[in-house]
Amino acid sequence: MQNRGRSSTQGGALAPFSPLSLILRGILVALGFSFLFLAVNALLIYFSPLSEVIVPYLLFAGTLLSILWGAIYVGKRTEEKGWLRGGLMGLCYVLILFILNIVFRVELQLGFGLLTKLFLGFSFGTLGGILGINS
Repeated sequence: MQNRGRSSTQGGALAPFSPLSLILRGILVALGFSFLFLAVNALLIYFSPLSEVIVPYLLFAGTLLSILWGAIYVGKRTEEKGWLRGGLMGLCYVLILFILNIVFRVELQLGFGLLTKLFLGFSFGTLGGILGINS
């Protein structure tokens, strides 16, 4: 009989990560993807005739894709509650970006804009956790 298990793990056994360390690893994956996405965007803007007007939209899309990618990472490495752990990873990612905005004194959008980003971070994290645990 063939040993059946999750394809994201070796031999069907999941790595014994605590939920907090798993969320932190997911945030690091998302940050790495963000930096890669930013580098590609910078090269694209520099070497192409694209306008700088689209930069905020590219950054926002990159943030959401980074959250999704990090949450998929979290979902693949957990046995249960992938949606919750992915959602928490998305929330923490947005909060870290918010704290970095405060530290580097970047113009902040408090109020509805921040609530929207928190909601989207949790939503994309939840989706990524669901996709990760079911893949």
